[in-house]
Amino acid sequence: MDIRSSKTLKGELLAAEASMWFIEFRTGEMTAAERTRFYEWLRRSPEHIQAYLEIAEGWAELPTSDPGAHLDIQALIARARDSHDDNIVQLPQQASAKPSQSRQPGYAMAASVVLMLGLAGWFALSRTNTYTTRIGEQRTVRLQDGSTLEINALSSVRIRFSANTREVDLKEGQALFRVAADPSRPFIVHSDATTVRAVGTQFDVYRKPSGTVVTVLEGRVAVAEVEEPRPMLLAAGDQVTVPTIPKARKEPPKHADVAIATAWVQKRLIFEDTPLAEVAEEFNRYNTRQLVIVGAALRSTGISGVYSSSDPDSLLGFLRAQPNIVLTEDDREIRVRLRLK
Repeated sequence: MDIRSSKTLKGELLAAEASMWFIEFRTGEMTAAERTRFYEWLRRSPEHIQAYLEIAEGWAELPTSDPGAHLDIQALIARARDSHDDNIVQLPQQASAKPSQSRQPGYAMAASVVLMLGLAGWFALSRTNTYTTRIGEQRTVRLQDGSTLEINALSSVRIRFSANTREVDLKEGQALFRVAADPSRPFIVHSDATTVRAVGTQFDVYRKPSGTVVTVLEGRVAVAEVEEPRPMLLAAGDQVTVPTIPKARKEPPKHADVAIATAWVQKRLIFEDTPLAEVAEEFNRYNTRQLVIVGAALRSTGISGVYSSSDPDSLLGFLRAQPNIVLTEDDREIRVRLRLK
């Protein structure tokens, strides 16, 4: 009977983590913040460094006729089987033995193949665990730990759960997190250089071009930056915006209207003296005909009101009714400009 020790299981999890990081570098899509997290992962233990080097070395030594370095899974399986059959070592029932030096290359190749198969599996898994929404699309995702995600339009999130942590990468857009309590596995959301850490709570994270907005609905979360790892503690009703530009001036946490921050879940847009430029940004997440505000003065003009994100005419009707504004529309966009006197 094959009984795996806790040490073996730990090694498999470590190899899986190293494979995941290797995939990230292979895809070439890592942000500066993700690279920082990778370096932090390496620094945690020499075992992490060794595991990553073994993955990289195994990849480099694998024979392939594909110039794009794509994996031929069937060929790898066959090679692993041949290598294993050629290097079997029979062990006594109550004894242990190590393969001789002459047999090490075969085992190394077999191990490399197993790691590469795991790598391919993790690549497929990373794609499977990525949820993306289109213009006007919202979706609810229930995670394996009982947590739920409400994902707003034009958003992308990737789930990365392990034995010790539950991590989510908010690649773009906005999501509302309802986290199932699990003190042994903290729930961590990464948005650019911002990290939001919670155990069991509800909070909204909105990744904007200018920064990440975190709003807490229930419980408490810790918000940290890569450049300033000391976290800010937020309680229910608190909101903070972390600028995208490192070391840029940021406002302290403030008490926010949670209903406004999460109105999108009820398909509503609530504005309070919000600049038209930001209004257009929100409108365009839900409509294929894009709203274009012409002129700096108009872009900074604030409007207020409650509008439907699923009915564009609720906002357009308001704009058309303004005596100093003219709308020019076609199939692709709605241009808004000040009326010439």
